[in-house]
Amino acid sequence: MSRNKDSLIVTTPEEPLLDDAVEPEQEAARPFDRNEHRAAMVDLKALTNRLAKLPQSVRRNLPLDEEMQHHLDLLAAADASSHRRRLLMRTKLLLSGADLAKVHAALEGDTPAAHRNRETARWRTRIVAGDDAVLQAFMEAYPGADRQGIRSSAREARGTGPAAARAQTRLLQQIRAAAAIEPESTEE
Repeated sequence: MSRNKDSLIVTTPEEPLLDDAVEPEQEAARPFDRNEHRAAMVDLKALTNRLAKLPQSVRRNLPLDEEMQHHLDLLAAADASSHRRRLLMRTKLLLSGADLAKVHAALEGDTPAAHRNRETARWRTRIVAGDDAVLQAFMEAYPGADRQGIRSSAREARGTGPAAARAQTRLLQQIRAAAAIEPESTEE
């Protein structure tokens, strides 16, 4: 330990003179901000009400557990009363424990099922607008697909009128069915 006689600062070799170094734990431990908490709770309440207003079939596809689904069903069926308020508070509490990033992504349509639907719609558009080369590319991507069925549906879909619309729907169903088939494994 050394003592400078001109100043009253006492230092040891292990201590730094500057106190600018902030520990990571100190940085993460911010004081409680009441306004941030209030805004988060308002957002959570709005999300809970939004989820309760969705049709049950849509809610079932969200990444939520069974208890959360059950409480959302109860909240959707409740009328405007104090019972609904208590249900809303309980559902909001349960939702706060869920992975909200996944829920928001599912609401925005960023799910694997939505990606598959967009991919099949793109294939349908390419096949209808394209020629045999596009069909060949599709067959290479999905070897289990019905080539003749897809070719005839694509030919009909290029027309106009209700028959073409039905053919487009049939083509989309055929593409979805082909995409659902797993490619055969060559490993034994």
